[in-house]
Amino acid sequence: MKFCYFGGNVSLKESNIDQLEDAHCESVLFTYRQMQGDFFTIIARTMKLNQKIKYMVAIRPHALSAQYLTMINQSINEIQKDRLQINIITGHIKPDEIDFGGIVGPITDKSSIPDRTNYTIDYIKELDNMKKNNIEVPDCYVSCTNIYSLEAAAKLNYKIIFPYKEYKFGYFLDKSIPGWEKPGDTFDLSGKKIMLAITPIIRDTQEEIDREFPKDVVVNTPDGKSYKDRPRFAKDTAYFTYDKFVLFMKELESKGIHEVLLNGFPESERDSLISYIKRYKEEEDSGT
Repeated sequence: MKFCYFGGNVSLKESNIDQLEDAHCESVLFTYRQMQGDFFTIIARTMKLNQKIKYMVAIRPHALSAQYLTMINQSINEIQKDRLQINIITGHIKPDEIDFGGIVGPITDKSSIPDRTNYTIDYIKELDNMKKNNIEVPDCYVSCTNIYSLEAAAKLNYKIIFPYKEYKFGYFLDKSIPGWEKPGDTFDLSGKKIMLAITPIIRDTQEEIDREFPKDVVVNTPDGKSYKDRPRFAKDTAYFTYDKFVLFMKELESKGIHEVLLNGFPESERDSLISYIKRYKEEEDSGT
């Protein structure tokens, strides 16, 4: 299993990249936030040539042309080849990001998700055309949160970042009515190049999970019912004992999924999660 890590302040500190390299992570994801600055520049300045870890940078396609993306990729490859990966995203944009401004064109941060999805599909088609013209295109992963982007990315043989919540339910959530989520389109992931995105909380025993994260959060459902759950720090939070995490990785591999994007959130979970990643990879490599 290949692991990509993201979350917290890991992308801002060189020592944390060293920690991920030591844990045998395949890559680290730098999320898209205008206030964080340009990660391509940070990567070019700090990349260590004696390491193998790859740098995945999230971009919003309406903010960076496919042409200029290939130019950046060419320059990073001159530092060291095949260390750059791209995560193409179209999803939720926070209000402070919308207010940032700076996008000129028919599609902006204020555009609807369907409009941004259609633009993304055109964008990855253009990258595919450039590749056919022998232009060096970076290794791209497309974040897919609806059936249209999923099928378009799969048709063009792109790698896909897919959310655990949808994987668990077996369908996309229909969010057409604000504040209401109901079952939407079903999907088939077989034959697709999937990286599953999940926010795992891992402990050695179930007793530790029950003690630290008791089921004392009341969740109200749209139909007026309620139930008690553990804290869900993110939509894709899932709790595992280490042994059950290992079994889940085997389940994914049996379904042809060989890459997982691990969100170390909240930040207090980072060191613990990375230690479990290292343990898993070393046991995997040793065959135990």
